[in-house]
Amino acid sequence: MRWDAPRRGRTHRPLMTSSPPARPSRGFGHESPRNESIEWFTPPEIFDALGLRFDLDPCSPGAGKSFVPADRHYTIDDDGLASPWLQGETVWVNPPYGTATQAWMRRLADHGNGIALVFARTDVRWFQDVGATADLICFVSGRIKFHRGNATDLPGTPGAGSMVMAYGDKAAKALRTSNLGVLVTPIPKDLS
Repeated sequence: MRWDAPRRGRTHRPLMTSSPPARPSRGFGHESPRNESIEWFTPPEIFDALGLRFDLDPCSPGAGKSFVPADRHYTIDDDGLASPWLQGETVWVNPPYGTATQAWMRRLADHGNGIALVFARTDVRWFQDVGATADLICFVSGRIKFHRGNATDLPGTPGAGSMVMAYGDKAAKALRTSNLGVLVTPIPKDLS
Protein backbone atom coordinates (compact mmCIF):
# COMPACT_ATOMS: atom_id res chain seq x y z
CA MET A 1 0.00 0.00 0.00
CA ARG A 2 1.26 3.51 -0.70
CA TRP A 3 -0.16 6.94 -0.14
CA ASP A 4 -1.08 9.38 -2.88
CA ALA A 5 0.76 12.66 -2.74
CA PRO A 6 -1.62 15.32 -1.38
CA ARG A 7 -3.28 17.50 -3.99
CA ARG A 8 -5.22 20.69 -3.43
CA GLY A 9 -8.61 19.99 -2.05
CA ARG A 10 -7.94 16.28 -1.75
CA THR A 11 -7.10 14.23 1.27
CA HIS A 12 -4.63 11.42 1.43
CA ARG A 13 -6.06 8.20 0.20
CA PRO A 14 -4.39 4.84 -0.01
CA LEU A 15 -3.77 3.33 -3.40
CA MET A 16 -3.47 -0.40 -3.53
CA THR A 17 -0.45 -1.54 -5.44
CA SER A 18 0.61 -5.01 -6.17
CA SER A 19 3.21 -6.46 -3.88
CA PRO A 20 6.73 -6.55 -5.20
CA PRO A 21 7.62 -9.87 -6.73
CA ALA A 22 8.91 -12.37 -4.23
CA ARG A 23 12.66 -12.49 -4.07
CA PRO A 24 13.87 -15.79 -5.44
CA SER A 25 15.25 -18.07 -2.79
CA ARG A 26 19.03 -18.08 -2.68
CA GLY A 27 19.21 -21.32 -0.78
CA PHE A 28 17.16 -24.15 0.48
CA GLY A 29 15.51 -24.92 3.72
CA HIS A 30 12.77 -26.74 5.46
CA GLU A 31 10.44 -23.80 4.78
CA SER A 32 11.09 -23.73 1.04
CA PRO A 33 8.52 -25.34 -1.25
CA ARG A 34 11.34 -25.84 -3.77
CA ASN A 35 13.21 -28.15 -1.41
CA GLU A 36 12.20 -31.73 -2.10
CA SER A 37 15.02 -33.50 -0.26
CA ILE A 38 15.10 -34.42 3.41
CA GLU A 39 18.77 -35.37 3.26
CA TRP A 40 21.47 -32.83 4.04
CA PHE A 41 24.91 -34.37 4.54
CA THR A 42 27.24 -32.85 7.09
CA PRO A 43 30.39 -31.15 5.75
CA PRO A 44 33.79 -32.40 6.97
CA GLU A 45 34.53 -29.14 8.80
CA ILE A 46 32.01 -30.07 11.49
CA PHE A 47 33.79 -33.37 12.18
CA ASP A 48 37.20 -31.69 12.08
CA ALA A 49 35.98 -29.26 14.76
CA LEU A 50 34.56 -32.05 16.93
CA GLY A 51 37.68 -34.22 16.63
CA LEU A 52 35.66 -37.29 17.48
CA ARG A 53 35.30 -40.70 15.86
CA PHE A 54 31.84 -42.23 16.17
CA ASP A 55 30.90 -45.85 16.60
CA LEU A 56 27.69 -45.54 14.59
CA ASP A 57 26.00 -43.33 12.00
CA PRO A 58 22.40 -44.64 11.89
CA CYS A 59 21.30 -42.02 9.29
CA SER A 60 24.00 -42.74 6.73
CA PRO A 61 23.82 -42.61 2.95
CA GLY A 62 26.39 -45.42 3.18
CA ALA A 63 30.05 -45.83 4.02
CA GLY A 64 32.17 -43.86 1.57
CA LYS A 65 29.26 -41.60 0.60
CA SER A 66 29.53 -39.18 3.51
CA PHE A 67 32.15 -37.49 5.65
CA VAL A 68 30.99 -39.06 8.92
CA PRO A 69 33.93 -40.67 10.72
CA ALA A 70 32.04 -43.72 11.96
CA ASP A 71 32.93 -47.40 12.25
CA ARG A 72 29.42 -48.60 11.38
CA HIS A 73 26.76 -47.12 9.12
CA TYR A 74 23.05 -47.84 8.82
CA THR A 75 21.38 -46.73 5.60
CA ILE A 76 17.70 -46.20 4.87
CA ASP A 77 17.56 -49.88 3.86
CA ASP A 78 18.85 -50.89 7.33
CA ASP A 79 16.33 -48.62 9.11
CA GLY A 80 18.77 -47.07 11.56
CA LEU A 81 15.94 -45.92 13.78
CA ALA A 82 14.76 -49.50 14.39
CA SER A 83 18.19 -51.19 14.23
CA PRO A 84 20.21 -51.75 17.43
CA TRP A 85 22.40 -49.04 18.90
CA LEU A 86 24.77 -50.82 21.27
CA GLN A 87 25.12 -49.65 24.85
CA GLY A 88 28.05 -47.26 25.17
CA GLU A 89 28.34 -46.55 21.44
CA THR A 90 28.93 -42.93 20.52
CA VAL A 91 26.37 -42.17 17.82
CA TRP A 92 26.28 -39.41 15.17
CA VAL A 93 22.74 -38.37 14.20
CA ASN A 94 22.03 -36.01 11.32
CA PRO A 95 18.43 -37.16 10.87
CA PRO A 96 16.32 -36.87 7.76
CA TYR A 97 14.72 -33.47 8.25
CA GLY A 98 10.97 -33.30 8.60
CA THR A 99 8.48 -35.01 10.85
CA ALA A 100 10.85 -37.94 11.52
CA THR A 101 13.26 -35.68 13.44
CA GLN A 102 11.23 -36.16 16.61
CA ALA A 103 11.65 -39.95 16.62
CA TRP A 104 15.39 -39.71 15.92
CA MET A 105 15.95 -37.18 18.69
CA ARG A 106 13.93 -39.23 21.18
CA ARG A 107 16.03 -42.29 20.27
CA LEU A 108 19.31 -40.39 20.78
CA ALA A 109 18.14 -38.90 24.08
CA ASP A 110 17.14 -42.37 25.32
CA HIS A 111 20.48 -43.81 24.12
CA GLY A 112 22.30 -41.05 26.00
CA ASN A 113 25.61 -41.09 24.13
CA GLY A 114 26.13 -39.16 20.93
CA ILE A 115 25.76 -35.98 18.96
CA ALA A 116 22.94 -34.72 16.75
CA LEU A 117 23.01 -31.97 14.14
CA VAL A 118 19.55 -30.49 13.60
CA PHE A 119 17.88 -27.22 12.68
CA ALA A 120 17.85 -24.79 15.61
CA ARG A 121 14.09 -24.97 16.03
CA THR A 122 13.57 -24.49 19.74
CA ASP A 123 9.85 -23.97 19.18
CA VAL A 124 9.10 -27.52 18.04
CA ARG A 125 7.70 -30.20 20.32
CA TRP A 126 10.63 -32.63 20.07
CA PHE A 127 13.03 -29.93 21.28
CA GLN A 128 10.78 -29.13 24.21
CA ASP A 129 10.64 -32.86 25.02
CA VAL A 130 14.35 -33.74 24.72
CA GLY A 131 16.28 -30.45 24.74
CA ALA A 132 16.59 -30.29 28.51
CA THR A 133 18.00 -33.84 28.59
CA ALA A 134 21.04 -32.93 26.46
CA ASP A 135 24.33 -32.42 28.28
CA LEU A 136 25.30 -29.51 26.03
CA ILE A 137 23.81 -27.62 23.08
CA CYS A 138 25.73 -25.52 20.59
CA PHE A 139 23.97 -22.95 18.42
CA VAL A 140 26.24 -23.02 15.37
CA SER A 141 27.66 -19.68 14.20
CA GLY A 142 26.43 -18.82 10.71
CA ARG A 143 24.75 -21.27 8.38
CA ILE A 144 26.20 -24.66 7.53
CA LYS A 145 26.78 -25.41 3.87
CA PHE A 146 25.55 -28.98 3.53
CA HIS A 147 26.46 -31.53 0.85
CA ARG A 148 24.62 -33.87 -1.47
CA GLY A 149 25.02 -37.63 -1.12
CA ASN A 150 27.73 -37.52 -3.77
CA ALA A 151 29.73 -35.18 -1.47
CA THR A 152 29.19 -32.09 -3.63
CA ASP A 153 27.98 -28.84 -2.11
CA LEU A 154 24.30 -28.06 -2.16
CA PRO A 155 23.55 -24.62 -3.60
CA GLY A 156 23.21 -21.95 -0.94
CA THR A 157 22.58 -22.54 2.72
CA PRO A 158 19.60 -23.84 4.69
CA GLY A 159 16.63 -21.68 5.61
CA ALA A 160 17.40 -21.95 9.33
CA GLY A 161 20.38 -22.01 11.62
CA SER A 162 21.63 -25.28 13.09
CA MET A 163 22.35 -26.61 16.53
CA VAL A 164 24.47 -29.49 17.70
CA MET A 165 23.16 -31.41 20.70
CA ALA A 166 25.49 -33.57 22.79
CA TYR A 167 24.44 -36.46 25.03
CA GLY A 168 26.99 -38.06 27.36
CA ASP A 169 30.35 -36.87 28.72
CA LYS A 170 32.48 -37.83 25.69
CA ALA A 171 30.16 -36.04 23.26
CA ALA A 172 29.82 -32.96 25.49
CA LYS A 173 33.61 -32.67 25.85
CA ALA A 174 34.06 -32.80 22.06
CA LEU A 175 31.37 -30.17 21.56
CA ARG A 176 32.77 -27.95 24.33
CA THR A 177 36.15 -27.73 22.57
CA SER A 178 34.78 -27.49 19.00
CA ASN A 179 34.44 -23.71 18.79
CA LEU A 180 31.40 -24.16 16.52
CA GLY A 181 29.25 -21.51 18.18
CA VAL A 182 27.46 -20.48 21.36
CA LEU A 183 27.25 -23.20 24.02
CA VAL A 184 24.26 -23.66 26.32
CA THR A 185 23.95 -26.08 29.22
CA PRO A 186 20.29 -27.10 29.57
CA ILE A 187 18.69 -27.16 33.00
CA PRO A 188 16.51 -30.26 33.40
CA LYS A 189 12.84 -29.42 33.87
CA ASP A 190 12.71 -31.12 37.28
CA LEU A 191 15.47 -28.79 38.59
CA SER A 192 14.06 -25.52 37.27
